[in-house]
Amino acid sequence: MPETASKTDNFLKAIEKYAEEQRTKIQSEAESFKENELNKAEEEGLREAYVLIQKEMSDINTEIASELSRAESSSRKKIFVRRQEIEQEVFQDAGKKLLGFTKTDKYVSFLEKSAKAIAALLDADDVVLLIRKEDTKFADRIRKAFGRKCKCEPTDEITFGGMMGMSRSLGRVADETLDSRLQMQHEWFYENSGLKVTG
Repeated sequence: MPETASKTDNFLKAIEKYAEEQRTKIQSEAESFKENELNKAEEEGLREAYVLIQKEMSDINTEIASELSRAESSSRKKIFVRRQEIEQEVFQDAGKKLLGFTKTDKYVSFLEKSAKAIAALLDADDVVLLIRKEDTKFADRIRKAFGRKCKCEPTDEITFGGMMGMSRSLGRVADETLDSRLQMQHEWFYENSGLKVTG
């Protein structure tokens, strides 16, 4: 009997040893599988995190660019409005000075020179000189300076002074108004004031 017990004992030990080896092998494979799966999950997680970070960065860059563009556009608009305000102030002051000039003796001399200049440009007998209503009191001096037959007629189209000559027979107009001179200064101001809005 002791021999049978010994054989049984050896058999049980062999089974236990085999079971232990199998358990160790399965544990090792499970650990290896777990580690591989964790590595895969980690790599996948890192990949997803990288893609998410790239998307977030792209969204942030787009938002910043959009915000900068809006801010730049708003600033440009403010500068443009301010430039227009400055231009308006400058030309309102200039208009007041021109109206002040029309109340001086030099203005009458200016009207006479303008009449002579128009006479040189419009050599015809049907010339009509358009003047401000306020300047009709100078009509005789204007006609005399013109040097030949002409008519002086008031118009509401001239605000600041001077005159405009028209000849139907020649089909021409000569503009010696302070209004047109002021308008030309608008263009000069825009080009030379340094207040351009660019971008």
